[in-house]
Amino acid sequence: MTLRGVLRVLFAVAACGLIAPAQAAAPVEPLDPVKAKLVPELRAIAPGTILWVDLHLEIAPGWHTYWRNPGDSGLPTEIAWTLPTGFSAGDIKWPVPERFVASGIGNYGYSRAVDLMVPIAVPQQFEPGAEARLEANASWLVCAEICIPGEAKLSLLLPVSVAPATPDPDATALFSAARNRQPRPAGFPAGFAVAGKEIRLSLPAAAVAGVDRPTVTFFPTDANLVDAAAEPKTERRGDGLDLVLTLAKGPAATLPGDKLAGVLVMRAADGAERAYSIEATRSAAAPPAEPDTALPWWQALLFALLGGIALNLMPCVFPVLSLKLVGLASRGSEHEHRQQGIAYAAGVILSFAALGGVLLVLRAGGAAIGWGFQLQSPLVVGLLAYLLFAMGLSLSGVAEFGAGFAGIGSRFAGREGAFGAFATGVLATVVATPCTAPFMGAALGFALIAPAPLALAIFIALGVGLAAPLALASLVPAIARLLPRPGPWMGVFKQALAFPLYGTVAWLIWVLIQEVGPEGALPALFGLVFVGFAVWIYGLTRLSAPAARRLGAGLALAGIAAALIVAATAGPAGAGAPRAPSRDALGYEPFSAARLAALASERRPAFVNLTAAWCITCLINERATLDNAAVRRAFDERRIVALKGDWTRQDPEISAFLQKFGRSGVPLYLLYDGSGTPVVLPQILTEATILSAIDKL
Repeated sequence: MTLRGVLRVLFAVAACGLIAPAQAAAPVEPLDPVKAKLVPELRAIAPGTILWVDLHLEIAPGWHTYWRNPGDSGLPTEIAWTLPTGFSAGDIKWPVPERFVASGIGNYGYSRAVDLMVPIAVPQQFEPGAEARLEANASWLVCAEICIPGEAKLSLLLPVSVAPATPDPDATALFSAARNRQPRPAGFPAGFAVAGKEIRLSLPAAAVAGVDRPTVTFFPTDANLVDAAAEPKTERRGDGLDLVLTLAKGPAATLPGDKLAGVLVMRAADGAERAYSIEATRSAAAPPAEPDTALPWWQALLFALLGGIALNLMPCVFPVLSLKLVGLASRGSEHEHRQQGIAYAAGVILSFAALGGVLLVLRAGGAAIGWGFQLQSPLVVGLLAYLLFAMGLSLSGVAEFGAGFAGIGSRFAGREGAFGAFATGVLATVVATPCTAPFMGAALGFALIAPAPLALAIFIALGVGLAAPLALASLVPAIARLLPRPGPWMGVFKQALAFPLYGTVAWLIWVLIQEVGPEGALPALFGLVFVGFAVWIYGLTRLSAPAARRLGAGLALAGIAAALIVAATAGPAGAGAPRAPSRDALGYEPFSAARLAALASERRPAFVNLTAAWCITCLINERATLDNAAVRRAFDERRIVALKGDWTRQDPEISAFLQKFGRSGVPLYLLYDGSGTPVVLPQILTEATILSAIDKL
């Protein structure tokens, strides 16, 4: 076996390991998925002419061979000729290929059958009446779930004639079809630009003239330029079209030079297809119109501070902060109030710094995550529901946590209060993560791309903003004196605060059901029963005799352990059943970048709503604004297509789309006009905001 043959066998073994690892250990039956033959266009050859010869490959169903650029893996078909003296073979004329994607690997090639035409130049000096023997050693790689290298030694024996050679009637239809599969030279200029991780191929109006809603594919001639598995995106630019391709990754990846050659295929809505051989010239073409998401660093910090302050008014945060208001109205000394204010601020700021550190570590590892990412975990959602349920039971008087520390000594009393304030700060941060306040989106999006020290400073600024109002009230006695005097109202108010917490628990359980389905959430519901038992038995026995108190503490710990165990059985993120189709009044379609690009090619306006079940801001916007009758009517009149992207569970496509617009979390609202140009709407929506944006379409 030749060195070339050995290399092909080694490649085939490697390809099999990549494409079908699960079948690597299975015995492979002998296969012959490709049958090859040489077909001449003419019955005889004439001196000084060109003879076209076709390598015709019949490919078994489910198998494919490869184009000149095989894509992410594979090998092109090759022909080694042995010809009479004076004869010479030209290059293979490659027909338009197909694209195959399996297991994240994209390839370019052919299925069912392929005709590889080769021109053979016949010398002028050749004796008439002689015979010419043409020999070809064809080799290929054919793949399905496994890959097999194949080869065939083929030959033709043709007479030499002085008279014009006549076509072989049996080959006429074959060559006619083969020539129809050849790409035509492009009669229009094309340009391209490389920006970030993309190649933007710009096509003029002449390229798409007469093609109704084209689907465009590009096959680059050079290998390792484009990620063949990534779906190309089409975007309208005036009367022309931009095709956005993802650059190849890995150590072999290269960038295009001044020219980008390949085959451009446009398929119309009725199935008609055009294929062009193009050579695009590098240009400084601008990317499609998108909002300028860059912020000066000082503005990002200011937005983070303002966003943190606004978080205090979010419905997920205010019930927890109200607990500290009760403490401020108590008879504690100003020194105790200041100490608790500092402890509360420390709890908030350190928690935000820790959260920012986790996000930065995950970002450095290549994870596509954002604000509120931890609520995509059913376990985190369940544990947060348990914590708030226990707090609510405590406020309702079932058990008073911390009262047992009262007798330790007066010198520890202040420490107890500071610890409680610090814990409240941590809890306020945890329950704030489902909310996105005004200004926060731009600041957090900046943090995703900023250097680590500046990104961490943005998270600290968020914490300072969240902590500022309550800390200021604790540090400035005049503010605390504005609160009502202590009295019986404090006990009633404290018990009343339990009900917002119960409401938050109900919402968290609903979020859990969205993530894992009703059956998956059932164990977490039993977990609430165990938490209720643990709080009740602790409150019942905490003031009893030592033996009963120890028994009660043991039973409470057992209840908490049982709750934790059943919470862990709720399943990982993404394990739930698929979400039911949206029944919202706007009639949402599922969001995808491909669908958005298709709407742009149809010049249809579109509205994108990126949301999550755990995003309270999102839910309020949908109920209060997007489901408004006037908004629905405006959507219908302008024929706006509404797309909803659900980020309740991790979705890499939505994460990447958020980052494209400089955001790290939901909500994100975009309104696209007919040209595919987006307008970013505010995170807090109003009817007037939506209608005003629609009027400008």
